[in-house]
Amino acid sequence: MRKTNGWVAALALTLAFGAARAGEEENLLVFVGEKISVAQFEPELPPNTLMMDGAFKARFRVVKVIYGRYDGEVIEFDAYDHYGVPPFAAYDHSLLFVSRDGEGFVQQKYQYFPVFRTRDGEWNGCGPTGPRIVEEWRGVVATHPARFAEDAYIPLPHDRPRGRDRQWYARPHFRIEGDRAYCLTGSSLGDLFELKKRTVLKARGLFGGAGAAPAQR
Repeated sequence: MRKTNGWVAALALTLAFGAARAGEEENLLVFVGEKISVAQFEPELPPNTLMMDGAFKARFRVVKVIYGRYDGEVIEFDAYDHYGVPPFAAYDHSLLFVSRDGEGFVQQKYQYFPVFRTRDGEWNGCGPTGPRIVEEWRGVVATHPARFAEDAYIPLPHDRPRGRDRQWYARPHFRIEGDRAYCLTGSSLGDLFELKKRTVLKARGLFGGAGAAPAQR
């Protein structure tokens, strides 16, 4: 949320939610990206305007386009995160959701999945994390035992409540070793995209959604 002289400013709310307006699916790009860099920057704001999010420039090599069209090998997009460095910066490869905004791109806020290459050359996400995600995925995202070609894991914060590990990173989807939850099952890119189409992207006015309410940060 941005505030100007005590008033909530609607300035550039589309940046925060990636141009989430009904009928703008053609502006959406979904792709597997290989991280090159993620660096914080200071955006230009009108006088007396406070932005409560961190702003980041992300550069990724485009490995595989899942939806939309992009002809370049490298893409740069802006990402805004209220909590600090965007979590996708922790991974070498991610399934990313960005929208065209003017001459550039902006991330659909908070929308990504870490992905890893399997031994048969496919890209998979990991299994669901936590009871709420298990329910959200039910009937949409199928999981299967996966043999990854690399270490596929989710890094766990050192200060996490240890008693929640088995609840959030449960068998048969994960094996916890130290501060890593290793992925034992995989989920296809198509299923992960379908999940976003039915949930957050639809709520933001894409894929038949009625349109999002004004963004709150």
